[in-house]
Amino acid sequence: MSVEKRLSEIWAADYIQTLPSLIKDRGFIFADNEQKDILITGFNPSFRDGEVAGYFHGPIRNIWFDEKHDNYWSPIKKMLVEPEQNIDLRENADYLDIFYFREQNQNFLQEHIIPNPNGVRFLIDQLNLTQNIIENIVRPKLLVVKNKESWAYFGKLFEEKGWIWMGYKFEFVQNMVCGELYKIVGLLDSPERIAPEITKTNLEGSYVFFTQHINQYTAAEKRPTASVLKAILDWYDTEKNVRKLGV
Repeated sequence: MSVEKRLSEIWAADYIQTLPSLIKDRGFIFADNEQKDILITGFNPSFRDGEVAGYFHGPIRNIWFDEKHDNYWSPIKKMLVEPEQNIDLRENADYLDIFYFREQNQNFLQEHIIPNPNGVRFLIDQLNLTQNIIENIVRPKLLVVKNKESWAYFGKLFEEKGWIWMGYKFEFVQNMVCGELYKIVGLLDSPERIAPEITKTNLEGSYVFFTQHINQYTAAEKRPTASVLKAILDWYDTEKNVRKLGV
């Protein structure tokens, strides 16, 4: 699967001309994803002052090892490393924005894309690609959905709002101060799922940790730590090993 080719097709679609011009003018950014046990998902890449337009990709995992402070990336990196506990999950983690258009204003989607008659098609095409990357490339044991606005796109709000999008079916595990833990138990049986070609998920049994947006102002107790993520991964592996003993 060529992610760049698919994104180029989306950005060349006729409907792009009807969306805000900055979407086409700024281009897109996507990660060079690999199979990893942990996948942290964001919402969309920002477009900061001084950045240049264009189509970019690369091994975002390199950021895990960059010691330079960054308002967005540094709080994420702190979730993966806990020196006092001798835990370093960076080699075991990947990152993916669920959308690829470049804009820093988090209200942009609700204000300028959703109201557009072609906006939903634009979102569906990107989410379809995202779900296929998650299912067929990363195949994580643990998804950390670190932006509350992203929750709906995984299907978490189906029972509350009826919103399906990627349409995962979840089993509640437990609440924590730093998030809500669920397990993927399948896919919603609905023709409205944005990737109908995926008839059976590769993520059955994987955990999804729904958290809020993490930044430098987030209270310490609401930040997932490397100890928490490692405990969930260990739980996943233990459960799998126990199930192998079944008859």
